[in-house]
Amino acid sequence: MSTDTMSERLAKLREKNKMTQTDVARALSVSSALISAYEKNERNPSIDRLVALADIYHTSTDYILGRTAQNSNALLLDISDLSEKQIRILRELVDDMRMQHFEKIISS
Repeated sequence: MSTDTMSERLAKLREKNKMTQTDVARALSVSSALISAYEKNERNPSIDRLVALADIYHTSTDYILGRTAQNSNALLLDISDLSEKQIRILRELVDDMRMQHFEKIISS
């Protein structure tokens, strides 16, 4: 298992997703100070927020908690050469696909 703490993983995941603390805070409807506190190991997210963070970062709660060493649920894409607009469009597309999948499961 990795020696990264949950706070370190949260910061790394945010950076890998090219998001600011403000971006994450908006997605969770919380303050950026709270996201900062999570990343500084000053506060721990509630279970609901932990699940939401996993969804935002396209990973598992086990990975965030350090229970698995690999981010096995993630599809890693090199987005370093994409514009902010292109990255936003990709995120929206993935979110739309996830919602469609969720709606399909519910209606089954």
